[in-house]
Amino acid sequence: MTTNLHYLIAGMAVLLVVLWQYSHQRQMDDRNSLMFRRLLTVVSLDVLAELVSTCFILYAPYSFGVGRMLSNTVFYLFQAILPLMLLYYVCTLCSSRVISTGTVLRMGIPTIALVFIILTNPFTEKLFYFDSTGYCHGPWYLLLYISALLHIAAAAIFVAVHRDTVSRRNLTALLTVFLLAAFGIAAQAVNPAVLTTGFGLSLSILAMYLTINNPCACMDSLTGLNDKQYLLRRMNELTDAHKAFHIITVYAYQLDHMNKVSGVQSGDEFLRRAAEHMQEIAGRNVFRVTGKRFLLLTFSLREYEACLTSLRQVFHTQPDDAQAAPSPVILCGVVGAEKLGTGGLVLDYAEYLESLAARSGGTEVIQNDRKNRDSFYYNKQVEQFLHRAIDEDLFEVYYQPVYSLHQQRFITLEALSRLRHPTLGWIAPDIFIRLAEKNRLISQITELQLRRVCRFLRENPALRASIANVKINLSPLDLIHSDGGNHLIRILDEYGLPYSCFQFEITETVATEYSASLTRVAESFQAAGIGLCLDDFGSGYANLNTVMQLPFSVIKLDRSLLFHICTDKNAALFYQSIVSAFCRLGYRIIAEGVETQEEMELLRSWNVDMIQGYYFSRPLPPGDLLRLLTENRGHTLTREQLLEKVWDGGEFVDENALSVAVKRLRDKLTDAPIKTVYGLGYTWEVR
Repeated sequence: MTTNLHYLIAGMAVLLVVLWQYSHQRQMDDRNSLMFRRLLTVVSLDVLAELVSTCFILYAPYSFGVGRMLSNTVFYLFQAILPLMLLYYVCTLCSSRVISTGTVLRMGIPTIALVFIILTNPFTEKLFYFDSTGYCHGPWYLLLYISALLHIAAAAIFVAVHRDTVSRRNLTALLTVFLLAAFGIAAQAVNPAVLTTGFGLSLSILAMYLTINNPCACMDSLTGLNDKQYLLRRMNELTDAHKAFHIITVYAYQLDHMNKVSGVQSGDEFLRRAAEHMQEIAGRNVFRVTGKRFLLLTFSLREYEACLTSLRQVFHTQPDDAQAAPSPVILCGVVGAEKLGTGGLVLDYAEYLESLAARSGGTEVIQNDRKNRDSFYYNKQVEQFLHRAIDEDLFEVYYQPVYSLHQQRFITLEALSRLRHPTLGWIAPDIFIRLAEKNRLISQITELQLRRVCRFLRENPALRASIANVKINLSPLDLIHSDGGNHLIRILDEYGLPYSCFQFEITETVATEYSASLTRVAESFQAAGIGLCLDDFGSGYANLNTVMQLPFSVIKLDRSLLFHICTDKNAALFYQSIVSAFCRLGYRIIAEGVETQEEMELLRSWNVDMIQGYYFSRPLPPGDLLRLLTENRGHTLTREQLLEKVWDGGEFVDENALSVAVKRLRDKLTDAPIKTVYGLGYTWEVR
């Protein structure tokens, strides 16, 4: 029996260490953590009760019969309850859903029956009894072991059924827990003289603590706050339990700028101070979601309003120090966040609202209106559809021609991706491209687009001979990949087309922010003979020195530079100066967004050769519009009908495009019978 005491003492020592470490860490309030704390407490009491009862059996005189019976009964009760608690623990780990009362009662029926047997054992002596020789087993003593092993088996089956909801790491940890507990129980069942049950449970608890329930694993090392994974568990539990909660996010949108100006240490210090302030406001319900984003969880409107007011005072009020500035953050509040569904959707919605504030130049967006929610759900639908669209290659390619004023013909094309949802209709390119970049899908879309362009050029040799090249837009993610440039070149090689047929467009922002990666890719393109075009110049804050270091041959001037050039002398002078400077440097210029003859004539006077815009081109050629009008001779077609039939609803067409198209048809056709029906649309007159 000395050996038995050693096992128990060792098990108790393990549990005391775990209790000490766990009690000095930041506590978590999710159901799994709460269940672990209860399990840790009961296992500790169980081992302690076993140690006490063993000491009574070994060392207490025969006259202490009541003490021996009581201590052993208490120990048996803990032994009966523990397997059920382990099963509950596994349930909380595998599912965020709250277990119903009925399920709890059904799961607990065997344990309740066993507890009854234990409590009546002093009278029935079915499990154990004491006689002159000491402790003796009753005829039903194996019930405890059978119950424990069956509960462990049930827990293992539950994990197997719900394995998709458990991480690989946790699956391994649970397997270890089950084996340790089952081995200790089985060893003692086979040889009751060796008390290994408590020791096995102690090791199981240690395994849980080290692998699953260590609070440090869910803690941000910089701020000491709980992290995103724990927050998601918490919100999912609240949602499944139909409990209302409200959130406030604090987004340090200027953190990158702060790091560049003041250093990373200054940025880290800002984050630590911000975390301290928020903990003073919301206590343990503050989480660091990402590097720049914090979230406060509140459970009543009063608490929500109080936290929001305090956050405004901390971050949006001028500090006492006159030299300091208010902290650069965006506050976002969502009332009734549980209505959104999963925790992931809550975070996505908060991020979406923050983006609205950023685009509007504000620092606070406390809104929860239907319009924003509908827009958010629309984006989520598009996001989900993107995977199917890529798998089934549902993207289309539109070609927008570029007109040469000197040659008086179209000399090049820009390939533009288009996507149509079966129920949502045409999806704006800026939406699905932004979402594709967010989800790291844009490179796959680029590849699909490039292959369509290659097939188009290969099938139309006459067109290929009449144009200089086709321009294809590249995303930052196409450029930062170590083999991005060579991968695109290999695709071109598959179709056997000359590299000169292609020119890759790179936006001003990409050229500035990704110069290092772009330089490497640009060198591979240049070596292959593929041209580069700088797109959207003037839309941002380009580093001209960086831009000029890259092998661009063509520069597209953004549409925004055209605004007011016909009415504002300064705007016209600025545009002309840019054109003159780039032309002297040897670049070819494309003017984007030209829509009127007045704009075109000004550009011609400044020696701009290439024009891209609705004045010279449109999504579909004029012949399609001509065919539509002749087929409906004598009938008035509204502007809406024409836009729907010719341009698929006009999703990507400026409102002036139809008027321009009609004008050009009239110019091309002698005595064109196209009549304007004012207030309605157009008709092809019957003559």
